[in-house]
Amino acid sequence: MALCGEQEFVERWGFSIRHRSGAVAKKGGEERRRHRRYDYAGTIKYRRLGPNTAGRIRNLSEGGLLAELPELMGPGSLLDVDVGLGDRSIHAEAEVVWSQAAAETSGGSYLHGIKFTRLELQDRLTLAVFIAKVYGG
Repeated sequence: MALCGEQEFVERWGFSIRHRSGAVAKKGGEERRRHRRYDYAGTIKYRRLGPNTAGRIRNLSEGGLLAELPELMGPGSLLDVDVGLGDRSIHAEAEVVWSQAAAETSGGSYLHGIKFTRLELQDRLTLAVFIAKVYGG
């Protein structure tokens, strides 16, 4: 499969992705994340109690994602999530690790660091293949 430019990729796959190099969480100079993060503009649907609510994904990895959601949830909040990956999606059980107001938006959205706590094997493989195809890693 030949590499293509961003515009060609968007036209072919219907979404945009950019690699975020060097963006890692460090404590005392040591890497704390188990999985590399990749910038990704996709959709997420989540549910606590009640109907699904939509949000936007800012980045993702095999271990979790950064989502912009319309409501603020505290650390420890448990979620069922459906993550859109181009023409596919995966389902996971997840937990909010941290949250804060999104600085660049005035519409009252909130950023949430979310880790996957349960991914079925097929969904884990779908995510890993997606990341390998799109990011080469």
